[in-house]
Amino acid sequence: MITFQRYILDNGLKVLVHEDDSTPMVAVNVLYDVGSRDEAPDKTGFAHLFEHLMFGGSAHIPDFDDPIQLAGGENNAFTNSDLTSFYNVLPARNI
Repeated sequence: MITFQRYILDNGLKVLVHEDDSTPMVAVNVLYDVGSRDEAPDKTGFAHLFEHLMFGGSAHIPDFDDPIQLAGGENNAFTNSDLTSFYNVLPARNI
């Protein structure tokens, strides 16, 4: 059984935390409760499109990949019918 702590922030964000001191790595996973099941049958692919747009940056985060890679980590994402997931893995000392 994996032990974890669960928190719900004032803004409704649900946070699960599992600590494993046997590894020097940390993983941060952000899940959005939206996937292809939420799309209209005649307008598909939007959840996956928005996943890819995240990696294009924004006004506040112009480059999504470089800061993680410079910290020795990697990031990726996936979309399925139920959710969209973005995750980062990097050395814990660099979080």
